[in-house]
Amino acid sequence: MRVGYIGLGIMGGGMARNLLKKGHAVTVWNRSAARTAPLHEAGATVAASPRALAAEAEVVCTCVSDPAALAAVSEGPEGFLAGLKAGTLVIDFSTVGPAAVQALATACQARGARFLAAPVTGSKGGAAAGTLLLMCGGPAETFAAAQPVLSAVGSKAILVGDVVQAAQMKLIGNLMLAHMLEGLSEGSALAAAAGIGLEKMLEVVQASGYASPFWEFKGKALAARDFSTNFSVDLMHKDLTLAMEVGQQRGVPLPGAAAIREVYQLARAQGLGEQDIAATAAVISPALAKR
Repeated sequence: MRVGYIGLGIMGGGMARNLLKKGHAVTVWNRSAARTAPLHEAGATVAASPRALAAEAEVVCTCVSDPAALAAVSEGPEGFLAGLKAGTLVIDFSTVGPAAVQALATACQARGARFLAAPVTGSKGGAAAGTLLLMCGGPAETFAAAQPVLSAVGSKAILVGDVVQAAQMKLIGNLMLAHMLEGLSEGSALAAAAGIGLEKMLEVVQASGYASPFWEFKGKALAARDFSTNFSVDLMHKDLTLAMEVGQQRGVPLPGAAAIREVYQLARAQGLGEQDIAATAAVISPALAKR
């Protein structure tokens, strides 16, 4: 398929590369043009603008950081919406919340294009390996039409419901992830204060009923004080904010999310916004930041 891919950050770069590996003809565009160079070297075409990209594509994919970024690449005279043809399939892999997703779905429909919300999880490694989980929203026939693209970037795609439900599911997942990491950080801080090594704590946890692959992944990062970015503090703060907005709209109290978001705000105030979410452990206990 002729696939246009907009947004080549931590996730998007790996996903676009996997589309190339699976034999799709890929055109890319990124706000920071330097990020297109590795994909160009791998065989992708570089578009002059999102509009030019959409004009030549059967499928337009987006993977950007937040609602403002999605509006920037989709709207205006050079946005991809201006270049869409009737029948084009638009797949948004971003985590931007239900309002932004619904607005884009409506704009695509007005132009005769099909739209699928498909936020992903699986971190940088999953994007590179093509093993992401995709939480999809839209008509069943659109989900079926998107399978060649979805199977190129992920190992499993689940049709959650409509586009708003898919966007909310991603926020729910990240809200739960933030709670898990906060538990790991606070547990590690207590263990350190009690003279229990982090490795020993993880050995006990992983042999118990509350074992999780997540503890293995982030526990190793924390033990090594390796805060290289898989999922940044800034992005999790944004997702918790979006989740709390949904909670407010739906009358659902989220007191835990509110408290944890303050931890992320403290991390950002300390200059850790671009580091991995594991760096929030240093807010709980400065000792956890020391190598």
